[in-house]
Amino acid sequence: MNAKIIKLIQAAPFLTAVYQQKNFTKAAEKLGVHQTAVSHRITALEEMLDIKLIERTTRSLNFTQFGTWLCESAAKNVAETEAALHRIMQARHNATIRVTAPPSLAMKWLVPHMMTARTAGIDISVQAQGRLVDFARGEADVGVRFGHGRYPELHCVKLGTSYMQALASPAYIKENGLDTENPWASKPDILVDYASEVDSIDWGWQQYATAEPNFNGSIQNASKFDRTDLAIQAAISGLGVALGRSLLYEHEVQSGFLVPLGKGYPSVPTDWLVCSREFARTQKYKKFEIWIKKQVKLTQAVMNIPG
Repeated sequence: MNAKIIKLIQAAPFLTAVYQQKNFTKAAEKLGVHQTAVSHRITALEEMLDIKLIERTTRSLNFTQFGTWLCESAAKNVAETEAALHRIMQARHNATIRVTAPPSLAMKWLVPHMMTARTAGIDISVQAQGRLVDFARGEADVGVRFGHGRYPELHCVKLGTSYMQALASPAYIKENGLDTENPWASKPDILVDYASEVDSIDWGWQQYATAEPNFNGSIQNASKFDRTDLAIQAAISGLGVALGRSLLYEHEVQSGFLVPLGKGYPSVPTDWLVCSREFARTQKYKKFEIWIKKQVKLTQAVMNIPG
């Protein structure tokens, strides 16, 4: 690294303190050093760069344009470093595991299992995220992602096999005279999670139609939603037939709110537990992995779904 850059990095706390306090004495008090140390560091920096950073008067400090640029940059880097240290301390001393998951899975499965986790001595907080978080920046500790498992920079564990299952409420089945063993003998109303249909993950009614030879539902004229849990909730309300995937519908079936229609089919994308390789080495993570894999198996056992 260039020697000048190294000296700039070393001077960053001094530049930041002077810029924030607009006074050498107050900057020195904030840094816990003598006032002359601050003054000498700034002077040495000016001599090295051969530019004026601060115009000094007996009453005030005025920053030149170069000084403003450098001090603002230093302050930004110091703030980012402080934030990084804060995240490190949180990660080391906070027993809570921050779990990120797609909104549908967070609401339908993770949140209902929080008490089970607590009973097992695991404290989790759930973050519903439609985007992929950055584990390197400490945005979360672990995540559950639905996909193909191609996460080369992360520790990645498969959480069983995901299944596609057509679902409808008992009231809708009765009203429309559906045969639960052969629902496609009639033409039920289809409820679509539109986001899944256009996603590159390749999961949805199109994939189900490929697996189910008797499928004759109209996807084009279907009622559309932007999340799987919303389509499932619409099915519970009696609006039609939704396509559920593992972990999102088992509880509703067990509670009698929904009834499986026809066969369920395995899908290529499934749920994966992901985190940084560093976090995967912690005892906190290992305990969590054992717990969540057990919960997935127990959930899928409701529908006799193989792991």
